[in-house]
Amino acid sequence: MSPQDEIEVTRDLIMKLEKLSMLQLTDEERSRMKEDLRKILKFFQTIASLNLEEVEPTFHPLAQGKLRKDVVRPSLLRDLALMNAVRGEGGYIKGPRTGGE
Repeated sequence: MSPQDEIEVTRDLIMKLEKLSMLQLTDEERSRMKEDLRKILKFFQTIASLNLEEVEPTFHPLAQGKLRKDVVRPSLLRDLALMNAVRGEGGYIKGPRTGGE
């Protein structure tokens, strides 16, 4: 990522993310999120600036994966899944629109 590609973390961006994620943050939480996002983006810029041509790709962060057994279990009942949904429609969870404004 070059310096001109840098994402500016503004109050408007935080408010848009808050709306898209359907959260209600306090001013203190917005301020903390703004600073956290700046740190995360700076970290990604650091990674993007590294010369990794000689580094082998890693497909799993652990040399030996310690994953749980894949066990078939009954699905969550639809009514239970929808119980805490902010919006539901026709038996489905309805999320916010994405894309154009």
